[in-house]
Amino acid sequence: MRGSWRIGRIGGVDIRVDPSWAFIAILLTFTLWQQFSDQIRFPGMRSGLALGLAILTAGLVFGSILLHELAHAGMSKARQIPVSGITLYLFGGATHAKVEARRPVDEFLVTVVGPGTTLALGGLFLALHALTRSWLDHPVRAIFGYLALVNIIMGGFNLLPGFPLDGGRLLRSGLWRATGSLSRATRIAARVGQIVGLAIVATGILITIRTNEVLAGAWPVLIGWFLYRAASATLADAGRRRLLESVTVGDVMAAPPPTVDASLPVGVVTDRYLEGHEGEAFPVVRDQHVVGFVSLRTTRGVAPDRTVQEAMVGGQGVLEAAPEESMVSVIERAGEVRGRTILVVEGGRLVGVIEPEDLARFLARRASPPARPDVQPS
Repeated sequence: MRGSWRIGRIGGVDIRVDPSWAFIAILLTFTLWQQFSDQIRFPGMRSGLALGLAILTAGLVFGSILLHELAHAGMSKARQIPVSGITLYLFGGATHAKVEARRPVDEFLVTVVGPGTTLALGGLFLALHALTRSWLDHPVRAIFGYLALVNIIMGGFNLLPGFPLDGGRLLRSGLWRATGSLSRATRIAARVGQIVGLAIVATGILITIRTNEVLAGAWPVLIGWFLYRAASATLADAGRRRLLESVTVGDVMAAPPPTVDASLPVGVVTDRYLEGHEGEAFPVVRDQHVVGFVSLRTTRGVAPDRTVQEAMVGGQGVLEAAPEESMVSVIERAGEVRGRTILVVEGGRLVGVIEPEDLARFLARRASPPARPDVQPS
């Protein structure tokens, strides 16, 4: 969820939006404004009112997406599965829950309520559209029809068996139940997701060729490519997880950086540790426990005779682990926060550190085939 904007909290769940959401929100509002401004369909419609109706309709579309994700979150909580938040992004949303730590039936139930809610909303708006048939081309009836169409399409699209769509997660839950292996089920579902994504891209290209409407074909191409990339990222994550299944923190960690005593004066620490190390941060310890970090940036404005404790920053984004803990367990504890620094602590003493670069190098070594010895001709 790094880089997203927090907009509120519902039922104890943080609601965030990805920056990509702003793009689709503006594009959707502009498209709807053009439709409501059509004087043939809505004669006498003022531009300001058309814009207001467009903003209202776009808000209801994103409200429908939010209800979809809240359904996932609600079922997760009902199944005693922790939920860390909801993020709305370019083509929908994501509920960050630790479903993978449970059972196939949990993933099935948590997943199926999402498209179920969306299709129910589609049915509701379709009924309202039918009940207001006497309003002819009244813009409110048009809004009901548009929302019915959008929710039914989104619900159906979400059921496509392409991971990470809900249909792909339902497929994974079935494969998980059948094979007994979450890792294998994830790999198969992600492969299917790649195929579905490419099929959608091909459909968009075909639409463009047959209709000469670039915009009509651009949306399927963009959505299919987005799905393909997401499935590929899932496949890569599954591969990394497989490489780390038998690996401990001690196997990956690097030697710890020099530690700085919290009681030392800032001037001493600057001369001894920080000069010439711009951009680096050093752990600050008190009673052998890491209590924060200090760098040249954090010491700016702090008098040289003050202690480092007054110039340090806290350890947000830092995770502690024991050398014998499995890397898979640590990554699960890190959750959605990518790029965390992991401090390796044993008996209250800092014995190592894992930076994102350390993990990347370890995975690269694991993924590379061993070098074959040169064979000398006899």
